[in-house]
Amino acid sequence: MTIFPKLFSPFKIGSLAIKNRMVMSPMETHLCDKEGFVTEEIIAYYKERILGGVGYITLENTAVEPAGRVNDGMLCIHNDKFIPGLKRLTDSLHTIDGKIVIQLSHAGKEALPYFTNLEPVAPSAIPSPLTKQMPRELSAAEVRSMVNTFAEAAARAVKAGFDGVEIHMAHGYLVNQFLSPESNIRTDDYGGDTHRRSRFAKEIVKSIRKCVPGDYPIICRISADEYTDTGLKLEESKEIAKVLERAGASAIHVSACNYASAFYNIPCYYLEEGCFIHLAESIKSVVKIPVLAVGRIIDPAMAENTLQENKADLIVFGRTLIADPHLPNKVREGQMADIRTCLSCNRCIESISDKRLVCTVNPYLGKEGVSHLQKTARPKKILVVGGGPAGLSAAHLLSTRGHDVTLWEKESQLGGSFRYASMAPKKDPMRKFLDYLINQVKKTDTAVHLNREATEMSIKQFAADAVVLAHGASNIPVEINGTKNNGVLNVKQAFSTAHSLGNTIAIVGGGPEGCELADFLASQGKKITLIEMRRVLGLELVAHPRYHIGERLKKMGAQLHLNTKVTEVGQNYIIISRRRESDQKLEGFDTIIIPTLHQPNNTLAASLQGSVQEVYTIGDAVGGRTALEAVAEGVEIGMKL
Repeated sequence: MTIFPKLFSPFKIGSLAIKNRMVMSPMETHLCDKEGFVTEEIIAYYKERILGGVGYITLENTAVEPAGRVNDGMLCIHNDKFIPGLKRLTDSLHTIDGKIVIQLSHAGKEALPYFTNLEPVAPSAIPSPLTKQMPRELSAAEVRSMVNTFAEAAARAVKAGFDGVEIHMAHGYLVNQFLSPESNIRTDDYGGDTHRRSRFAKEIVKSIRKCVPGDYPIICRISADEYTDTGLKLEESKEIAKVLERAGASAIHVSACNYASAFYNIPCYYLEEGCFIHLAESIKSVVKIPVLAVGRIIDPAMAENTLQENKADLIVFGRTLIADPHLPNKVREGQMADIRTCLSCNRCIESISDKRLVCTVNPYLGKEGVSHLQKTARPKKILVVGGGPAGLSAAHLLSTRGHDVTLWEKESQLGGSFRYASMAPKKDPMRKFLDYLINQVKKTDTAVHLNREATEMSIKQFAADAVVLAHGASNIPVEINGTKNNGVLNVKQAFSTAHSLGNTIAIVGGGPEGCELADFLASQGKKITLIEMRRVLGLELVAHPRYHIGERLKKMGAQLHLNTKVTEVGQNYIIISRRRESDQKLEGFDTIIIPTLHQPNNTLAASLQGSVQEVYTIGDAVGGRTALEAVAEGVEIGMKL
């Protein structure tokens, strides 16, 4: 018997019968072609998630008309010519007993005119909070026509074989813009009080209901709270949910936020797990139709409790299924240690603007049709030097593929610099991912040796067929007058000796390392001064965590000096310089910390040339790497050899 009985119990939404209560959230992939047609890559991507055991998939937001596309990575269903490709997708999933619902979407004023070559439209002429573009207000006749546009898209969805439709009424897109008092100031029948602002959404549901089979699922995704001063609040959204239920909605998918509150919309690791469950619970209290909960739900126990406590009927998993498409099967089979943990780092969200979905922990993303675990025909004796994310990823895959792998790590623990990054507050997912990498290596025949530093001599004596150098960057101290003789620490030393640093601390360098160390120390009650030469803290972080760590430091009283240069360091003081201002002396510090520069570490590789047949350098040893790049390079070399 499964330890999560409710989560793995069957359920129905109208005619949609599913084997468990786990739903995949609609998330853009950029795996379609530029015209919005289905590709083989996108079919393979969703097929992998069905094979992974999810109850049903919600296909990413799909445009109901050209003016509603956000970018050229958005699927389309505004013309019959898209039906054959979509039918290939649904047929492929149905042959493996999969279920798939399509999300119908129009971006409204959030559509980008430089991409669509069309004027953005909205209920009212109020600029987008993100793009600042001024949309054109739709006439009443155009609103009624838009209702038909959604209905026609739903009819195409039926022809394409989808098991249901979800109408995107959330996140600041067109239907949400009509629902919200923040973006709808119309004075006709489509604006005003709650019921008039709900009219557009209600008419869409009714119109779709007329052109689909009687019990065909129509799911409405709403932002129950927009988390802005003048936007939708929960009490009004409860009334909207009742309107949608009376109109013929089959279920309500409860999300939150709009573009103005985007830093909360896709909750990163600084926000609590399950942060929107309370919204689903409140909506469920006023409707009889099923309710779906979403919002950084990572822990299966939290999902089970949400169902057991009747706060929702289904649980929507998003980035967790990007990170590990087989999470449902692993949970069902009790293989919790084998789950590739989502970091909630939002690299996936950032990557959409770069035209390709990527994931820090899942380097196989978008390559689902490629067999990466194929056994090697020529097993080799391979030495991996370094037990950080790059080295661990390489060692695991190389050993899994049949090579004889040995890993040397100079420290007493595996993890490399990632271990220190995971010590900062709210970094539990990173610690879990590091545990996952270590556990995966332990499950192989890899021989792991700790406290073993690699030298030219020891590597040559080992006589490997191939050597993979993942031994980290060359950490170069920043050259500032006075740093050599005044007990300045680096980030690694500071994390390791936090108890003895004193109470008043200066950190010179507000990149990701400096910010996370400041957060770590400030959370212990220490008084922090953080100095950064650039105008923005944590510039290399994704926008969501960058915003939240700045807010956290401010709330804890950290003194933040941006656009500021440190010109001198003394025993307990620093001198800072700003343009057009006199130099200033800040003093009274118990400890001064300066992050090192991460430079390529190629000395060892150069010494092995000519004596070792194959030498490969990956991760920080090549240069400063993000965890995403380190893991990906480890897997890449694992597939290559």
